[in-house]
Order: sequence, then C-alpha cells, then structure tokens
Amino acid sequence: MKAIAILTMCGLLAAAAATSDAGGHWEGKIQLPGRELGMTIDLARNAQGAWVGSMSLLGSTAADVPLDELTVRDTAINFAAYLPDYASFEGRLSEDRGGLSGTASNASGGVPFQLARTGEAHVNVPPPNSVLSKEFDGLWEGALAEHGKTLRVRLKLTPGADGLATALLTSVDQGSQEIPVTTVTIEGKQLQVEARGVSGIYKGTLGANGEIAGEWLQGSNHLPLSFHRAARP
Repeated sequence: MKAIAILTMCGLLAAAAATSDAGGHWEGKIQLPGRELGMTIDLARNAQGAWVGSMSLLGSTAADVPLDELTVRDTAINFAAYLPDYASFEGRLSEDRGGLSGTASNASGGVPFQLARTGEAHVNVPPPNSVLSKEFDGLWEGALAEHGKTLRVRLKLTPGADGLATALLTSVDQGSQEIPVTTVTIEGKQLQVEARGVSGIYKGTLGANGEIAGEWLQGSNHLPLSFHRAARP
C-alpha cells in the first residue's frame, strides 16, 4: 500500500509539472509573407490558478494585449488577441518544452509562428473595468485633427451583464475600423479608455455642457479629442 501511495504521489507531481510547462516569457517570430514580425507572450497562473497571459508585437502598436480564450492542455496552447484585428493562435510545446510553435490566423488566413522560452513570465494584466454610470452610457462622437486631416471617431459605452463598462472605438474615416477597448476606468466625471491593441489611451472629463473634453494619447502624440452625444436616429 505504501509503495502504491508513493507511486500515486509521483504521478500527481508529474502531472502538476506538466501543466506548468507553459509558464514563462516567450520570444520569437510570426512568419508573414515576405517578412518576419517579432512577437512576445507571457503566460502564468493567477492567484486562482487560472492561466492568464499578455502579448506584444514588436514594431507595431500592439503592446501588452491581454490574451483571450487561453487554454493549456498538455502540450497544446491556444489563445486569441485583438491586435487590433482579432487573431487566434494554435501552438504546441516542443518535446523539451523550450519551444512553442504553431499557426496564427485572422480573417486573411494563417501563418506559422515560432517562440522560445527566455525567462520568467511578466504578465501585464489590465485592471478590471469600472461600473458604467448613466452619465457615460451610450454612443459618443468626436474628431481628431492632425496634419490638416480630420478623423471622425465614435465611442460606444455599454454595460455588460455584470454592470461593468464595455467599450468600442470606431475610426469612421478609416473604413469604420473597430478598435476593441481593453479597459474602461470611470471615477466621477473622469473617463479613461485604454486600447492596448493600438497602444492608445483616451482621457477625458465630462463637463456641465454634456461633452467629454480630453485628449488621445498614442506614442508621442497627444491630440485634443472631445466627444458629444450622437444624435438619435
């Protein structure tokens, strides 16, 4: 009986070790047609034991984007992310557990990626969204002006099933490109919207006139951006 107990414990320890093989900081490349794109991901377990992760595409605006639909099953690691377009990744660990390779796919098709573990994980998990107040709930319209051009922007703020804010930015004059929002933070009259897929942050204040006055921060750009409520159809 004692020998059986020892063998069982060894099996449990081996299984636990196998499930932790995904953790760490991974660096590598996505093989795009005619060029390579640098990629990093960080994978770790949170305090509840669930897998969490974030990723960046080097040379792009996508930085510390939280991973969606992340699953780790034996050697299979699958996840998705808004970069800002939605992309899914299906990968497998190498036999020595030091490599991770597979296919990255979006609406345009699939391409291979290869990663190597280079150190400990540093997952940058975004803070939780704030409760959406009625003052901010709804569809807002604004415009960015840069280099003599005007780009119309829409911001849609809606409550989720839990009452927490969800948001979507749309660049109207760029083919109505949708930019998923990572985090919405509301403190009184202050609003902050972060979109990690484009490394953009909007900070604004709701005024007595019913408009949100603020600025859009992206890289070294700090551009004035005010939102007013969209006219009802």
